[in-house]
Amino acid sequence: MDPPAEGAPPRSPPTSPRVDVRSRRWTVASFWAILLLGVPLWWRTTTLERQPLPEARILDWTERWSERIPLETAPSRQRSAELDSRVVKFSPHYKLIFSLLNQDSASGSAVLDWNAHELLKRYIRPLLSSLSPLHNFTIETHVQYFAPLTVAVNKEDEREGSYVREDDLRAFVNNADWNLATGDTLDPVLQFLLYVPSAENRPMRIRSVGGQDITPAFITPQRGGVVIFNPDSSAPEAPPSVSLDLPSSALAASFRLFEHQLRTLLGVPSLPSAPNSGRLAPAQLDRLVRQRLHEAVADTVETLGATVKLSRDIPNMRISREVQGRVNTALDELDRAATTFSSSPSLALAHAARAQSLASTAYYDPSMLALLYFPDEHKYAVYTPLFGPVAVPLLVALLKEVREWRRERKRRREEREREGRLVVQGEEADEKRAKVD
Repeated sequence: MDPPAEGAPPRSPPTSPRVDVRSRRWTVASFWAILLLGVPLWWRTTTLERQPLPEARILDWTERWSERIPLETAPSRQRSAELDSRVVKFSPHYKLIFSLLNQDSASGSAVLDWNAHELLKRYIRPLLSSLSPLHNFTIETHVQYFAPLTVAVNKEDEREGSYVREDDLRAFVNNADWNLATGDTLDPVLQFLLYVPSAENRPMRIRSVGGQDITPAFITPQRGGVVIFNPDSSAPEAPPSVSLDLPSSALAASFRLFEHQLRTLLGVPSLPSAPNSGRLAPAQLDRLVRQRLHEAVADTVETLGATVKLSRDIPNMRISREVQGRVNTALDELDRAATTFSSSPSLALAHAARAQSLASTAYYDPSMLALLYFPDEHKYAVYTPLFGPVAVPLLVALLKEVREWRRERKRRREEREREGRLVVQGEEADEKRAKVD
């Protein structure tokens, strides 16, 4: 800036533009209002939902369930039922798949067709009809033309055919190559496999640990059963792609074995006076209902207890209203099962099955794992860099406005005091003049 000319009046310093204090404070207040309204909304949307679970009711069932629904069987039979690891877990619905597997149909003399409908109707349907108060069954049948084995097939010089050691039966079912599809279902699936060895391996036997030949059939625990079918050696050999013409009676023994395996897998008790095949005796059905009811209640109580323990051990796990509702409804169904147990065990089993399904659905609810690995510390670490740069200018502006407000308030107070003093001095001067006059 050029200096003022000599003799010219001094220039006044430039004045800063007038600040509209009222507008500035309204702007700062608006930003803070948005922030104060947004933070509770953000906190609400990011806060983990944890509905309370009825722990007292679950604890009561955990401690007293065996008293409320006792198992009325002999202790030895009860222990044998509990120790049989082959029995599949109780479910109101099962899917049964019967498959005909040829080791190698290209070598000829294969079984390419079977009258599965007639065989199931004669040997399996009567048992399923007896079990209708407990379970609903869906049945499928399949035929495969090539099912290679992964276990060693041993030969003997002095005997025709081959054998498989009993120790190798756990790897007999070749899940990788046999394509044992279970279909689109969430129900437990039981696979029953009729395995036809190739012509060079017939008859195929199962050799026990002691060296004796045993029945060519075995059970895969909780999954199904396998029967090795060796066609009659007197049957004429058929070329590849031509099925052995076998009557249904040739497969009768195999389906009787399937029926026995199904009984074992479903935990059907054996009684001296009860038939070993076909429909169940009333005493068998009643004992099976009570046994399955006992298992369903025990599994439900264990699942509910595990849900409570999981919610305690993982404080960052979400517990939604849906999970809370399923747990409460499962407990209500258990109460109904206990109420109807003495008058109708079958109805009690229906309530227990629903409780079991609800408890399992609650325990495996996918929403419970949504924020399992996102605790509050991670939340602060993620959002602090976002809100920090915004909060600092707002805080500085707020402090500045508070300081200006306090300074202005002090100035106004001093002005009022000065005006008050002037008024007092004026009144005193007036009084003195009055006295002089």
